[in-house]
Amino acid sequence: MAHPRRESVAVPHAVAVLSTTRGSGATLLTAAAGLLIDDAVGRVGQSVILMDADIDGGGLTTLTRSWNTTCAALDDGLLGFAGDDVELAGRDLARYLRHVHTGARRRQDMVLFPLGPGDKPGERLPTDGTLEEVVGTAVDRLVELGGCLIVDCGDSRTQVTLEVCHRVEHIILVGQLGPEGGEETGRLLSWLADRGLGAKVIGWVCNSPSAERSPTADPAGVGAPLMRLPYDTFAAATVAVGTLPDGTSPLLLTLCAQLRALWPDVLNDGGWGRDE
Repeated sequence: MAHPRRESVAVPHAVAVLSTTRGSGATLLTAAAGLLIDDAVGRVGQSVILMDADIDGGGLTTLTRSWNTTCAALDDGLLGFAGDDVELAGRDLARYLRHVHTGARRRQDMVLFPLGPGDKPGERLPTDGTLEEVVGTAVDRLVELGGCLIVDCGDSRTQVTLEVCHRVEHIILVGQLGPEGGEETGRLLSWLADRGLGAKVIGWVCNSPSAERSPTADPAGVGAPLMRLPYDTFAAATVAVGTLPDGTSPLLLTLCAQLRALWPDVLNDGGWGRDE
C-alpha cells in the first residue's frame, strides 16, 4: 500500500490505549496499528513495540499468542522481567522481548512485550507492591528503544495503569456507541483528569464489537471521536494471526487515515512508500 512522502523518517512515539469497558476494541486497535506502522516503516529501521499492561485481562497477550514470534527467555515479557534476580536498575529488558516474524518484506524489527507465557500470566505477577515500579521501568526502557511504542492498558483502573500513562506521551481512549458508551468515556476522561493526566488525552475512538450502526449524534460531553472503527470481522481475524489486512480493509483504511492526521511522519519510509 502507498504512503505519503514526508520530510522525516522513523519518528518515535509512545501511546497508551485505554478501554472504557472490556471488549471495546483497545487490543484490536493496538495490534492493527502496530502491524500498519511496521508495514510502512519497518524496513527503514523504525521499530514497533507493543506492550500489554492489562494486568487483569491480558488481551494483547492472548491475541498475539498465535503470532510467529521468538524469544530468548523461557519466561518472557513482564513476567520474566519482574522475576529477574538482577537489581531492577541493571536488568536487561531486551532478552524478554518477543520478536515477530511473518515473512513480510517490510517487517524488520517489530517486538512484543506481553504479560508472559501461559494461560493466565497476570496471576503470576508480583503482589508485594513492587509491580508498579517494575512496569514503570519497563515502559521507560521500551521508550528508550526509540520506536513507536503502543501500550494496551485494557479497561483497568489501577496504579499500573497510572504508571504507564504518566510515562508515555499520549493517551487514546476506546469507547462504545450510544449514550451509555458516552457516559463511560466521560467517566474515564474524568478519572484521568483528576490524576493530572487530562492533557495527555488526544481523543477517543468510537467502536462497536458488533455490526451496530453508529448514531448520528456524538455522545454529550465527550466531543466527536477521532475516528469510528468500522465493523470488519475479516480484518480482526487477519490481525489475530499476525498479518496486516489487505489494502481494501475498511479498518486498515480508517487507521491509516487517522495515523496520517495525528502523526504525519509515522508512516514515512523515506520514499514514496510504494510496494516494490
